[in-house]
Amino acid sequence: MSSEVPFNPFEVARETEEQTESIESRIWMPSTESNMSTSTPSPQLRLATAPVAVPASNHVSLSIEENTTNVNWFTRQGELWCPWTSNKCTNMFPIKGQGVIEIMQRTSIPFELHLSNKSNPHDSDAYSIILSVNKNNVTLRTTTTELCTSTESLHILQTEQECWHRYWISLYATNRNVQYGIGEIRPLFSIFNTDIPGNESGLMREICYVHVKLNNNENMLTELTESKYKIRFYIGKNPVVYDYPLFVVPQQQYSLEQRVSGTCIPPSKLEKPCRDLYDTIINFQLNVDDFLDLTSVIDKSIKDPRGWCYRKLIEKANRFGKSNIKATYLRLTAGEREGIAPGHNFVIEVWPPGHFSPIHNHSNTYGIIRVLYGEILVKLYPALTLNVLQYKPIEQICHEGTVTWMAPSLNQTHQVKNVNLYGKCCISIQCYAYGSEDQEHYEFFDYIANDERSIGHFDPTSDMDFFKFKELMRQEKQHVFSSSS
Repeated sequence: MSSEVPFNPFEVARETEEQTESIESRIWMPSTESNMSTSTPSPQLRLATAPVAVPASNHVSLSIEENTTNVNWFTRQGELWCPWTSNKCTNMFPIKGQGVIEIMQRTSIPFELHLSNKSNPHDSDAYSIILSVNKNNVTLRTTTTELCTSTESLHILQTEQECWHRYWISLYATNRNVQYGIGEIRPLFSIFNTDIPGNESGLMREICYVHVKLNNNENMLTELTESKYKIRFYIGKNPVVYDYPLFVVPQQQYSLEQRVSGTCIPPSKLEKPCRDLYDTIINFQLNVDDFLDLTSVIDKSIKDPRGWCYRKLIEKANRFGKSNIKATYLRLTAGEREGIAPGHNFVIEVWPPGHFSPIHNHSNTYGIIRVLYGEILVKLYPALTLNVLQYKPIEQICHEGTVTWMAPSLNQTHQVKNVNLYGKCCISIQCYAYGSEDQEHYEFFDYIANDERSIGHFDPTSDMDFFKFKELMRQEKQHVFSSSS
């Protein structure tokens, strides 16, 4: 009589057609380090997406990383402007006809921005591009032409409390382009992306003043003084043109084509915290001379009920709320917690087939992620909000050897998933560091719980030290799996 086959909680059911749909063609998918595509996203594929909300407990930096001239600034590069400190509601773009205005709000306050060619906001001869955001609608227009309007709830003034909401507008007269967005400042997260009529291009080139008005109040400097602690303005000189490259390639493989297409960057162009992390982990390997089949043993330990990995994953099934075995992974750390990152600086993560993380953020840290084994799908979101699943994220398959990065204002909120349903696990190394400007050191990763009804706070603890885990796998190979038929 044949014995009954025990139920395997890691048996992966075939996903629905919606879950297994192919990744959007707009996404660049590198196959090997030596064969990298240089395609760019088309403008018509830019989408409206969810807002970025920075947890109130996180420090919003007032300065950028140390002044280094040979790096690409991916964090906030604008100058902080406080109307109450300067005692005026008018400021200037560093360069005439181009720039970005970023508005950070912790309390929802309707606002209006006039990007103008006149220093007097009431000058009847002024040409202005006007952005108006309130709880009912958002409107983008020029002095003579209405360009865009929306009443969609995630395009207008955000009302979720105890969060920093980020709004932005980009001006680029050379291309006659204006963009408005909520969340990370990048074309793929823009809500409006429009061109100014050709007959207004000359006037657009003369724009150099920024006028702001809060709550339709002409006397905001005296009557809305409490707002100075709840709203921040940043004025930057570089307009939004390309989306930010997600991948880091070795310097010797970096080419002009990759620079022009914006598909990737070399490590020399990363900001210093990311460069240091990259240099530390780029040569790390799993299958080394003293244990050439470590990854194979890990795969066995995941699938075999006798394995430590199998048992540990079952133990963690309710870690992110409602029990879900698929919403689990192994978190192996190297070194001690040093207080310079949320949790440990260096984390090796093991993702069984079909397993995924909750959507989560990373405490506004710098980070480097490198795939060591297998491949994983990364979905980038512009916010950690309960309605974030209404929006299509930026999706990217990361193959073995792929390196990606994060900075305090970019690539902070994501979900990862091993989409190889019946094959091997995926193993990545993640490393983090607070920036020198971060005075808060928020130590949690916030996440959307498995029931999608609440946001939790994950203390990034360790399942085991990686080097102890490696020895454990060596023992399982010799004493558990060696006897398997």
